[in-house]
Amino acid sequence: MKLVLLKNINTHEKIQKALEIYDTVVLPMATNQDHEFLEQVENKEHVTLFGNAGCALTCPSKICYPSLSKLNKFEGGEFKCSQGIKHREMLGMVDFDLDELSSFGFKRFKMLRGRESGVTGY
Repeated sequence: MKLVLLKNINTHEKIQKALEIYDTVVLPMATNQDHEFLEQVENKEHVTLFGNAGCALTCPSKICYPSLSKLNKFEGGEFKCSQGIKHREMLGMVDFDLDELSSFGFKRFKMLRGRESGVTGY
């Protein structure tokens, strides 16, 4: 069974610790903007980056994550979102430069939706 962790993994130490348990770690969307951090990531073959980003890129609370997880597992509950509670800059759907991210050694990308160019990942 392939286990994937999607959590607020924001240090190299947290990546290594997570990879002791999980096969793949998905880094937060905002990590794509920290090129120095990305260049220093080890085990890039076990790290997935977002290829594009939605509202979670600028979300200050991400209360949707646990509610979506339950809904995706058919465990009931209701969708929760902090857009009406906490202000954030709304950027819409942001496409990251996959060629640039690939140049750092990353080959795994999670896509929230297809890209207008037709590229849906590598």
